[in-house]
Amino acid sequence: MRWLANFLLILLAGLLCFAGLLFLLGNPEPVSLELLVTAWQPRAPLGQWLLLFLLGGLVLGLAAGLLAGASLRKRHRPPGG
Repeated sequence: MRWLANFLLILLAGLLCFAGLLFLLGNPEPVSLELLVTAWQPRAPLGQWLLLFLLGGLVLGLAAGLLAGASLRKRHRPPGG
C-alpha cells in the first residue's frame, strides 16, 4: 500500500511540473519588472515571473512555518527534558 502512495505522490509532482512547463510556454510575452530603487529593469516572459514569485512565496512560507514550529516546540518542552 505504501508503494501506491509513493507512486501517486510522484505522479502528482510530475503533473505539477508539466503544468508549470505548459504555463511557461503559454505566456511567452516579455514583461519588465519596475524596480523603484535601481534603474536596472530585468525582462523575462510573464510565465517565468509568475512561477518565480510563486516559488519564492512557497520557500518563504515554508521557512516561516518551520521557524514558528521550532519555536513552539522549544517553548512547550517540559523542564529538564
